[in-house]
Amino acid sequence: FLIKPRKNEEGHIFYGKLFSFLRILLSPFLLAFKPLSIPFFIFYLFLGLSDILDGYVARKRGTVSKKGEMFDSISDIVFLFFSALIILPLINIPRSLFVLIGIVFLLRVMNNIVSLYRYKRVILLHTWLNKTVGFLLFLFPLSLHFIKERISVFILSLIALIATIDESYKIVNKA
Repeated sequence: FLIKPRKNEEGHIFYGKLFSFLRILLSPFLLAFKPLSIPFFIFYLFLGLSDILDGYVARKRGTVSKKGEMFDSISDIVFLFFSALIILPLINIPRSLFVLIGIVFLLRVMNNIVSLYRYKRVILLHTWLNKTVGFLLFLFPLSLHFIKERISVFILSLIALIATIDESYKIVNKA
């Protein structure tokens, strides 16, 4: 690997972070594949599997940490960014749904601003709702073959809005 695995106080190696690092390193290579092709989906699924494995391995090895969660969130954002670069030009989203997506985005930005102001750090909560949104975002490109894109985008945006409101409540009330 390009980085040497670090050990915690008990001597456990941080393998979970290696999966996150690989997702950051390999996500740009999604651009090398024809969008929605079989090779694209195989590589996409491999990157998604790395997201599942990083947390699983960290929990199994006893190397879960706040920095690891933050690194995982950053790698998720990088993966989402490159996935969106490929998928968004392929779909036709009505303006009304862009408004809903914009509201979710602005609320997420406000959550980060509030957490920075109140707690002097960005808080990225790994709630079940946020994990559900992440999973649905991951499934979105796959769903394009089975569900009308407007329906998929609407359902995803609505669940993301609910998750974001939940996150806002938890950040404000430090739940």
